[in-house]
Amino acid sequence: MVITDECINCAACMDECDNSAIYNADEEYELNGETKPALSEDHTYIVPELCTDCEDCVDVCAVDAIEKA
Repeated sequence: MVITDECINCAACMDECDNSAIYNADEEYELNGETKPALSEDHTYIVPELCTDCEDCVDVCAVDAIEKA
């Protein structure tokens, strides 16, 4: 799953993600005990290695900004 540039950073998807795979713009994330730099400085993003493609985030996205990768 990927979040497109249409994202308005409302964070509804973050609250819905049971895998903690979605992060705020410019926020570092942790993977395998290692801190990684943000994947996007402009909008909320999904860490592919943490995402299970459950699509729960798609259902709550107010602007349809989440697509299959």
